[in-house]
Amino acid sequence: MKHILLLLRATPVVPLLVAFLVVLSTPRSIQAGGFQLNEHGARAMAMGFAVASTDGCDVSTIFYNPAGLPFLRDGFSLMIGITPLLPQATFTGPTNLNRSSTTSMDLWAFPLPHLYAAYKVPNSGLAFGLGVFVPFGAGTSWNENWTGRNLALRTYLQTITVNPTIAYAFLDNKISIAVGGTYSHGSAELRQRVPNFGTEPFLNLKGEGNVISWNAGLVLEPVKGLKIGAAYRHNINMKYDGKATFTTDAAGTQALPAGLNNLFADGPGGTALNLPFDLRTGISYRFSEKFMMELGFDYVGWSSYDTLRIRFDKLPGAPSRSGEVINPRNYYNTPTFRLGTEYIASETLKVRGGAFYDVVPVEARYTQPILPDANRIGITAGVGFNLTDNLIMDASYMFVYGLQREVTGSTFGFDGIYNSWANALSVSFSYRF
Repeated sequence: MKHILLLLRATPVVPLLVAFLVVLSTPRSIQAGGFQLNEHGARAMAMGFAVASTDGCDVSTIFYNPAGLPFLRDGFSLMIGITPLLPQATFTGPTNLNRSSTTSMDLWAFPLPHLYAAYKVPNSGLAFGLGVFVPFGAGTSWNENWTGRNLALRTYLQTITVNPTIAYAFLDNKISIAVGGTYSHGSAELRQRVPNFGTEPFLNLKGEGNVISWNAGLVLEPVKGLKIGAAYRHNINMKYDGKATFTTDAAGTQALPAGLNNLFADGPGGTALNLPFDLRTGISYRFSEKFMMELGFDYVGWSSYDTLRIRFDKLPGAPSRSGEVINPRNYYNTPTFRLGTEYIASETLKVRGGAFYDVVPVEARYTQPILPDANRIGITAGVGFNLTDNLIMDASYMFVYGLQREVTGSTFGFDGIYNSWANALSVSFSYRF
C-alpha cells in the first residue's frame, strides 16, 4: 500500500482525489454545521430551529423531536412544503501564490422538499408518524477556468431520508417518548479539472449509497408551562459505490484523446463514511397563553469523521492497479446554540423569530472551495396563518452569515480568504383531518 500512496502523491490528480473524499464525505451547506441541513419545516426555521421541546409543535416534529407527536390534535395530520436555499461564497487568493483576485461562486438555488404525515390515536397518548426530508445536502458551482478549478468546479450532494416513528405520552402527558427508524439514499457528484496538462481534462466523479439507522426522542413537562426536550439521531455508516470518468468537456460527453486515456481510465470505486450522531436539546417556557421562548443546544459527534478512505479499481495515473487514497479529516465535536420565540397575535396569526450560532467543526487548513466552511450566525423570522380551521400555512425567511475565514498552511496548498452567506425561504402547508 505504501508504494501505491507514493505513486498517488506523485501524480497531478492527487488534489482531485482528496476533493472527492471531501464531496462524498462533506455534504455541507452554509445553512448548517457539518453534513446537516435543518430546513425541514417553515415554523421550525422561523424559530431558529429551537423546537426540540416541542411546545406548540406541528407535524414536522417528526424530524426535530418525534416525542412531540402525542401533542398534535387527534386524528390525521399532513404537511407538505419546500425550502429553496441560495448559498453564496467568494474566495480571495490564493495568498500563498502571491495572488489576490476575488472569485465569486456561481448562483445556484436548491429546493429542499419536506413531507410529513401523522396519526394521533383519539383520547390516548399514542401517535404514529412518517417523514420524508433531505437531511444532508450541498451544492457549489465555480467557473470552469477559475484559479481553483483543479480543486472544485461543481459539487452536488443529496440524501433523501424516510423516517417512520412511534410515540407515546403518559402521566397526563408529562412524559413523552418516541423511537423511529430511518432509511436514507444518498448521491454525490464532483467535477474538477486535472492539473498539469495543456487541455486540463475534466474529472467527473459520482457515487450512491443506502443506509438504515434509528432515532429517538423525549419530552418532559416538570411544571406547567416549562418543557424540556431531547432528540437523538444515531450515527450511520453510509457506503457509496461510485464511478470516475475523464473527459475533455465539462458536460462529460467527449472522451480523452489517445495517450491521456492510458493514464486516466474510467472505472468504479467507493468509500464508507461514518456520519456522526446528532443530539438536539431544548428548554422552553410559556410566559403566557400568547408568548413562548425556547433555548436550544445541539451537539454533533463530528469526531467520528477523522479519516476517510476511497477505493479506485483503476488508479488515476496507474490504471493497471487498484488502491486507496487515505485522507485525514480530524473533525471534532461541536455545538450549536439556538433561540426561538413565538407570539400568538390573533386566532389566525402567529409571529415568530429566532437566531443561532453554529460552530465550525474543522480546522481552517482543511477548508477548500468545494464547500466553504466557517462559524455561522443565523437570523430567522416567519409567520403562521390559519387559513381555515384545518388548513395552516407557515412561511419563514433565514439569513446566514459565515464569519470570514482565512486559510494558511492549507492541506490542499490553496491558502486564501473565504466569505460565505446564504438566504433561504420556506413555506409549509398543514392540513388536519
